[in-house]
Amino acid sequence: MLLSVLQHSRLNQKKVKIKGTISINKIIRKIRPVLHDFKPKSYTKDPWEKLIEYNIKKEDVIDCSLGVNPYGCSTLAEKATKNVDWNGMSKYPDTSYSSIKKAIVNFWSDTAELKEEEIFLGAGSVNVLVKLNRLFIQSGSKVLGYCPQFSEYENLVKIHGGVYDFISLREEENYKFPYKRFLNAIDESYNVIYIDNPNNPTGQVIDISIIDEIAKKAANYGIPVILDEAYGDYMNASNSAISICEKYDNLLIVRSFSKGLGLANIRLGYLIVKGCFKEYYNTVNIPPFAFPDIMSGIIIETLNDSEFILQCRKKIKKNKAELVSICKEKFTIAETGLEVPILTLGCKDKGNLYNYFLKNGIITAPGEEFTNLDENYVRLRIPSDIKDLLGRVEKMD
Repeated sequence: MLLSVLQHSRLNQKKVKIKGTISINKIIRKIRPVLHDFKPKSYTKDPWEKLIEYNIKKEDVIDCSLGVNPYGCSTLAEKATKNVDWNGMSKYPDTSYSSIKKAIVNFWSDTAELKEEEIFLGAGSVNVLVKLNRLFIQSGSKVLGYCPQFSEYENLVKIHGGVYDFISLREEENYKFPYKRFLNAIDESYNVIYIDNPNNPTGQVIDISIIDEIAKKAANYGIPVILDEAYGDYMNASNSAISICEKYDNLLIVRSFSKGLGLANIRLGYLIVKGCFKEYYNTVNIPPFAFPDIMSGIIIETLNDSEFILQCRKKIKKNKAELVSICKEKFTIAETGLEVPILTLGCKDKGNLYNYFLKNGIITAPGEEFTNLDENYVRLRIPSDIKDLLGRVEKMD
């Protein structure tokens, strides 16, 4: 009798498992097919397991991974944190964000005549890119970019079922932006052109005259051009595509407070749109609550402190020049701008370069997470204290 009960119980368990498997498979089939085998690239790796394996203590680690401002944020922004009205935490933000938009208009007043209605805020510049892809990308949509550049945007295109075509930066050309090859590749088949400037991961700055040529040719085909200027505060305002946005209705310029302006944790980015896209962007700007407006004072004071980023750029330029002078004896260095705090290093003799730097207590961003690079490369962000980094690099074999 007991044996019969046990056998019956096991049979029921098998039925439950089989039923569960069928149910799960049915559910999985509801997931968009493009995601089934999709493996996104991401350079935000957790290094601590490896660091423990290499017997590196936490206090001995130099973090050169994510693209934050090595010198933090403006002292004016820090002071503004004391004036945050926390009583407003229970309320939804005012979605007009008028005070922030006025500050952005004023910030760019020497470069372009912007209007508040041409500015859209997002929870970081990536959030703006997500919404732009809602606007332009569907299954089969073609995007023209170049690689390596910001991996997350490539992920976003593929998640929407789009096709990300790219022009390769070539090792024999020192990974310099190939503007002639890029211009020649532009044709009517593309839904969108995407360019990050300055480039992530190399830190090179593409001259505004080249951006102008690209925007002009794209306009002839009716192609929108997304200019991702997340690192844009490290280049002159005159080199921003905002300086030419009056000329071209097809320009969509994305900026961030996370990099040069030193507010990565607050998560705020914005979009400048001059042309006909404003009305359509409103339809995909969901949800409209981009930012806790009780912190608006921090943003406004950050934009008011123009001296902060200028001083950061001077210090970065000095420190990066010192690092480049040492690294060029040991690594290949991709084309880069000295005032941008990131650079790409390569060496084919050392195997996995990310792990090689970890063994020396230095966290970088792995090159293999950028299309057109591999494990022989890393992206390194200049730290605030360069001396320790210089000493370790000098001792590397």
